[in-house]
Amino acid sequence: MSRHIIHWYQPIIQLDAGSILGYEALLRNVLNIYVSPQNLFKYAKKAGISLKLDTYSLQLAMKNANSMLNTLFVNVLPSTLLNKNFIRWWDNHINLSAPIVLELSEIEPVANWSDLKYTVSELHRRGVKIAIDDMGTGYSSLRHWCDLNPDFVKLDGYYINDLTKDNRKQRVIKSLLNLFENTADLIAEKIETQDELHVIRDLGVKYAQGYILGKPAPLQYIIKNLKGDDFEK
Repeated sequence: MSRHIIHWYQPIIQLDAGSILGYEALLRNVLNIYVSPQNLFKYAKKAGISLKLDTYSLQLAMKNANSMLNTLFVNVLPSTLLNKNFIRWWDNHINLSAPIVLELSEIEPVANWSDLKYTVSELHRRGVKIAIDDMGTGYSSLRHWCDLNPDFVKLDGYYINDLTKDNRKQRVIKSLLNLFENTADLIAEKIETQDELHVIRDLGVKYAQGYILGKPAPLQYIIKNLKGDDFEK
């Protein structure tokens, strides 16, 4: 499995400054780069190798971490953090060569919230930041995610679709901004049009990610771009 798995990187932009906060490391299969990370995790779960895929992804991301990328965002399943040996594994295998944010997804149910909260607190003690991915679309209550004291909250693309015309979705985003004020920053995902970009900026969202701001690309292309070179065609 591992020889076919790589990361592509997508920028996360700080809107008021127009600068790059960091990059999300997105899993890709070199045999078919168009298979989404979600489908890769679905396959891994079906094959019983979710933990193996997650830990490999974390090690690969840190191995390829580059100071030019600023903060590195890496997806991880809550079930991986709930493994009883995870913190020991982390201490033995992960060397923080760059700032890292672990994105916890709502795509699977959490078996034990108190244990997850403990693991997250241990990661915080080690200088790791936490993001909640896909906020508002998954299994768990908002209260539980708030209890984890995340540093970032990533707003699912559902709330961006038709956002420019949907006042209800705009009110939801305003409510989340108020809820997490002074504790966590919102990141709007899947921003694909200038109109969507203008609306989330006007609402007060600080960070955004999406094709209009930068598409996922291999690491060598990202580094070339950051150095001012042209991408290879």
